[in-house]
Amino acid sequence: METYTITTKDMDTTFFHFTKESNLKNITKNGLLPFIGKHSKYIEKSRKVFFLEGLDNLLILFDCWINVYYYMPKIPFIYTLGAYLLKKKWFPMFIADGYFGVLKKTKLHRKRAFKVFEKLLDHSILLQLNLEENRDFSFEDQDEIKYRGYKKRHLEIMGYSPMYSSLDSGNMDHWNMHTFSNHGVDSTKIKLCQLKNGSTKLTDIFKYCVLNTHLDLENKTPILYDYLQEQEWFNITK
Repeated sequence: METYTITTKDMDTTFFHFTKESNLKNITKNGLLPFIGKHSKYIEKSRKVFFLEGLDNLLILFDCWINVYYYMPKIPFIYTLGAYLLKKKWFPMFIADGYFGVLKKTKLHRKRAFKVFEKLLDHSILLQLNLEENRDFSFEDQDEIKYRGYKKRHLEIMGYSPMYSSLDSGNMDHWNMHTFSNHGVDSTKIKLCQLKNGSTKLTDIFKYCVLNTHLDLENKTPILYDYLQEQEWFNITK
């Protein structure tokens, strides 16, 4: 697979997708195939390839991921069941709100979320996608999760922070974009991202993003900022 060298201009532009490094061989052969992830079985309706625009939005996506893992049960079925029940008007919402409130204050879940995130960084790569508007995707496409009937406070728990998501609009956000339904990305449109020093490690790319971001991380992505402070990552900026 060809490589793509990241520069500071990519903080605002360029389409990216991150995935497990172990998937690279298959992606090189078959491209990115649309699918529904195991945690989205009862949330998403159609298969798609998800991506984002600009590396600033990669940091926003990471903030979302850590937030989701704050509330993610260890048993996947419980998460799937919860996502299903939250759409039902007859379900007593005080049960869900109480459950989420307890998890929010549990240091054990916070610690687990950080570990899951670090594992994600250690075993993933970033891909640059050469996508065309109206052929591969539309900026006006709908975010299926926003249309599934969830309350705004529960969308926030799913990672749709009002700091970077429009909860009054059903359109997809630039940190959570997708191709048209059942539309994949051919391998000829995909390149493996690297830094100028040749590193393709997502951990190194993440550090590059933190160093070069235009975002006010403390206010825009507070959960990611919390992680960075705990890991003393801000020392790399000094």
